Amino acid sequence: MHHLLKRQLKKTGAIVDKAFLELVNQAYISADEDRNLLEHSLDISSKEMRDLYEELKRTTQEKIRRTEKRYETMTTALKDHYFFYAHDLEGDIVYVSNSIYDILGYSVDEFLQHYSTYLTDEKINENIDLITQKAIDGEQQDPYIISVYHKDKSVHYLEITEFPVYNEEEEIVEIEGIARDITSQYLIQKKLDYISQHDTLTGILNRLSLYNKLEFILSNSKRNHEHFAVLFLDLDNFKEINDSLGHDIGDLLLQESVLRIQSLIRENDIFARIGGDEFVIILTNIKENSISPITRKILYSFRTPFLLKEQEVKISASIGISIYPEDASNLQSLLKFADEAMYKTKEQGRDSFTYYRELHS
Repeated sequence: MHHLLKRQLKKTGAIVDKAFLELVNQAYISADEDRNLLEHSLDISSKEMRDLYEELKRTTQEKIRRTEKRYETMTTALKDHYFFYAHDLEGDIVYVSNSIYDILGYSVDEFLQHYSTYLTDEKINENIDLITQKAIDGEQQDPYIISVYHKDKSVHYLEITEFPVYNEEEEIVEIEGIARDITSQYLIQKKLDYISQHDTLTGILNRLSLYNKLEFILSNSKRNHEHFAVLFLDLDNFKEINDSLGHDIGDLLLQESVLRIQSLIRENDIFARIGGDEFVIILTNIKENSISPITRKILYSFRTPFLLKEQEVKISASIGISIYPEDASNLQSLLKFADEAMYKTKEQGRDSFTYYRELHS
């Protein structure tokens, strides 16, 4: 019988039937066996739980170690292309990774102290302050490109991607960024863009770019009630010179002709080669009484012979002129009318100019 029950019965002096006592005793024995079995089971479960925990911890640590190793490998492999940085809410850079040295040649301390002086004066950098402020204000920003000086004074182009960092109160406390060196890709794309927009022989705009520029000029002139003139210029007897003296001389003649014309028009005017020896000049935002003087200067510039490979070459030009909005209000008509006026000049003896309106006067 269980010793606690024996003690209690003895204290009270109670007399209990022997059979009853045996039943109680068996119950206690059975309960002890169940308790021992439960304790044993709990011991086993506890050991299994500890083993599972240790295995999970070991596996997790191994995964973390492998992840860190992969990250370290990736960071090492990309250090020539990326660096990481952070700036505060004043826009001041407060952290930059060591890979700044591999990309731009500066130590961390050098960059943190003088980074603002490393920006170039290129137009691409004009909106940096505005973009930075938008990031600080929490606005999502697309990646953007900046140009900076390498320590060796060469220019590098970086693609910038920034992310806001929040505190527990969901307030932005700083901006973290990744800078990727895309110099090679950027320069290749810039060259491709240039080639697609410019005449390969003379370097001035091509036909496609002319149409794009004209669309903008037309829209701007309508909005601001401005006038512009379309000059269609063709070199007189160019084919004969090209055939008799050779294509090398012909190419040089085109290039030198372009240089003379460029020296006489304004920076905001448009100049394009649309094929062969045909050119279009757009005199933007101009008063009508200024068109003829500029056109005469262009024609007079051809009266000085060209010296090409020790050969003296003489050539003249014929020009036709249409004016927006007096002659037409759409691009196709303006170009067509200037072309018609140019052919009229050729019919009348070349080396001169004709206004489209004169064809119907």
